[in-house]
Amino acid sequence: MSRIHPLTESDLMTDVTVVRMKLEANEQEKLSQLGLHQGGTVRVLQRALNEPLLLAIGDARIGVNYETAQKIFVY
Repeated sequence: MSRIHPLTESDLMTDVTVVRMKLEANEQEKLSQLGLHQGGTVRVLQRALNEPLLLAIGDARIGVNYETAQKIFVY
């Protein structure tokens, strides 16, 4: 059974669904334009402590800094 957790704790190469983003509105808007939004599916391709995460959103690849990723909750 899945539990809600920060994106930084997601397993690599596993699809997860975004359920909450505790971000400033402008930061949330920027990520939404890149395809990262509540209800969307994302996969963590690469991750290291305090380093940006490489994410796959559909066919796109984006980088999200570690602090931001800690505020994105998924299951």
